[in-house]
Amino acid sequence: MRDMRTISSSLRAGVASVLLGSVLSACTMSFAPQNSSRPQAPAKEIATVTSSAVNPKAYAYVVLSVADMDRALALWVTRFGMQIVVRRDGTDPELARLWGVAPDAIVDQALLLTPGMQQGGVHLVRFKVPGAAVRENAAPTDLVLKSIDIAARDIFARHAELEAAGYKFRSKIGRFETDGVVVHEVHLPGPDAVNLVFLEQDGKPEHTSAQGYGVAPQIVATSPDNKREKAFFERVLGMDEASYHRFSGPEVERTIGLPPGGALDVRIFGAEGYDYGRLEIVQYEGVQSNDLYPTIKAPARGLLSVTFFVPDVAAVLARAATLASEAGVGAMRAAPVDHGVVSTIFGKTHMATLTSPAGVRIDLIERR
Repeated sequence: MRDMRTISSSLRAGVASVLLGSVLSACTMSFAPQNSSRPQAPAKEIATVTSSAVNPKAYAYVVLSVADMDRALALWVTRFGMQIVVRRDGTDPELARLWGVAPDAIVDQALLLTPGMQQGGVHLVRFKVPGAAVRENAAPTDLVLKSIDIAARDIFARHAELEAAGYKFRSKIGRFETDGVVVHEVHLPGPDAVNLVFLEQDGKPEHTSAQGYGVAPQIVATSPDNKREKAFFERVLGMDEASYHRFSGPEVERTIGLPPGGALDVRIFGAEGYDYGRLEIVQYEGVQSNDLYPTIKAPARGLLSVTFFVPDVAAVLARAATLASEAGVGAMRAAPVDHGVVSTIFGKTHMATLTSPAGVRIDLIERR
């Protein structure tokens, strides 16, 4: 019943903007300022979990740039129960080059997965001089990577414990019902202006950590043209369109704040039968949206990109070239970049970068 959950969750940003009057205000918890004067030492890398086979149709990691690594680990590992796959304390010159920053710009990284899952992980990265938060003061309909979904076991208990720890939610837990399927949902404005969306569907056991959190079934991005995104994700990355819904009409216009004739197009891409590592692409039709994708680049803070493990990078690049050659169909925002064999936190392997038509950066890592 995953699709029914996404039907309800797809309305979340617009509903919040109307009913609550704002979206993603800064978290009211106190976060320590970044100490940019930390001495630089050679990278120390510790692998704590060995990954097994991966699914190329689901993203492996979403890159999250943070101002404070210790507080980020306290949230994602200690609080949410994610496992550290690899921790790299120090520079990563080749990855920095791929991201267009100085060789010493990256000072700390951690790859995290929910125990028992191989996709939908979080790649935390801290830059020596963190940039501005991409989504600070962004509007709900702006074009950007906007949210991380988190599955919750007993969402009311999770909400209570987070509130007791000092986290400030944007609202109380909402209840959505579609065709008899009930979903509970609540939003938390997190550090670095990243929206965290906690979800639980009645009667559907969620895969979570021992702490009761599952990260991340999917992330949410906005697009100006979902048909072009569909062509890209299906034909280049081979992803399945697991769900498609288009919402329109007077009730939707009132609820979301769209002008007459406006609509909401929501598509979920991932691997059929695998809930983690999916992309929810949302298009707001009939509105003017600020395009924030050009600002989503290192060392900005927040969600920067997604990383896929694929068995053959060259094959994906060939499909991208074929798509790009077809006029007007899924043209990518930037030309693909083949980085060749590089050595990064992911080891020594072939890497490349694609940019979706909307502007979502996708790093490909060859892993058989």
